[in-house]
Amino acid sequence: MAGKRKQPRLRIDGDYYNVKVYTPQGKRTQVSFGHIDDCSEADVRAVFAKWLELYNTDPQTVFSYENPYDAVKEIINPTKTTTVGELVKAYRERAERDLQNTRQGLESPDLVKIRRAETFLAPYIKWKVTSFGPDQLRKVQKALVSHEYVHGKKTKHYTRRGINDTINYIKTIWKWGLGRQIVKIENVQSLEEIRPLSLGQDNVRENHKRKRVTEEEFNKVVSVVSPVIGDMLKLVWHTAMRPYEVCDMKPCDILKDDKDCWIYIPGRNESPYGNHKTTRFERVRVIPLTKESQKVLKPRLRNRNADDYVFKPEEATKVINKKIRQKYDHNSFCRAVKRGCKRAEVDVFVPYDLRRTTATGTRAILGKEAAKVLLGHAKTDTTDIYLLEEVQEAMKVAKLLSSYE
Repeated sequence: MAGKRKQPRLRIDGDYYNVKVYTPQGKRTQVSFGHIDDCSEADVRAVFAKWLELYNTDPQTVFSYENPYDAVKEIINPTKTTTVGELVKAYRERAERDLQNTRQGLESPDLVKIRRAETFLAPYIKWKVTSFGPDQLRKVQKALVSHEYVHGKKTKHYTRRGINDTINYIKTIWKWGLGRQIVKIENVQSLEEIRPLSLGQDNVRENHKRKRVTEEEFNKVVSVVSPVIGDMLKLVWHTAMRPYEVCDMKPCDILKDDKDCWIYIPGRNESPYGNHKTTRFERVRVIPLTKESQKVLKPRLRNRNADDYVFKPEEATKVINKKIRQKYDHNSFCRAVKRGCKRAEVDVFVPYDLRRTTATGTRAILGKEAAKVLLGHAKTDTTDIYLLEEVQEAMKVAKLLSSYE
């Protein structure tokens, strides 16, 4: 079995600077860096260091040039032409200025993806943007597929969706550069050769599809968890709201003008559009609360101040003797539900699975568009008139669903 190849070294053979390397086809060959009288040894070694870095990154491109000096000149950027690193940095800095943090104060998910793209473009940061093409992007794609990272106690790989998102962000960066006359149109078009990974391609890991939860499974879990967690689960079951939305619910966010259908607007007092996942798109998030949901909420709303959280960990029947948080968050809610699943001896599910179950039932009864409205996925304009129409449509869908139960 062949051992690991040694790093190529520049040598003086007679009157010439030479280095012996392997071609992309695996053949041993010699590359000349010129006569010893043409340049000083220091200059030759400086060029060799840059050439070797390029060779280790992309030997096929390096060997496409007549000599190592042309490769260094054309690929590495010693002039004012924009490099890959400069383009990505400019785009990231623009994103850092424009993208808002999440409602929990964390970095925007889009910015996380941009940083990931920047990390995997690191081997090409000194390259001219015009030298970065589909061959290099495919290598980035392969690097994403093979990359391992540690999450908790487990070693994981990126999912197909995560890899495709990163590749799409790289393409977006080049398109952004095109608008600022940094990148040429042919460079942007050439990157489109790299298609998103398809199902099963490169043995890439898939996201596990959220399961549907039966009513029997749901009731078993509700019966073994604390009353607080049980009521939170019931709300998700009835409304298909997101887990963090039930965790963050406050009395001041609930409008009771219609006795048959209250409406919950997460973060209603914080901005005209509330404070939720899609606030940055100037969309209002409306969650209808019909009689079933009101039955769960009314006992919880008694003796609550307007800014209190509706669901408090301190009201759970079993609380470990330690510092208690003011509210549940997405993670603690999910952990409690998973523990309940194990105690109830049902297949483990999380609150988001209930959301999918409700969405599927809604679509079966009222159609795809009704499910979108109830889930908060419908597209909206930013005018007050359209927002009012959206509220009424969401309430209509919830009332129709209630009539089927």
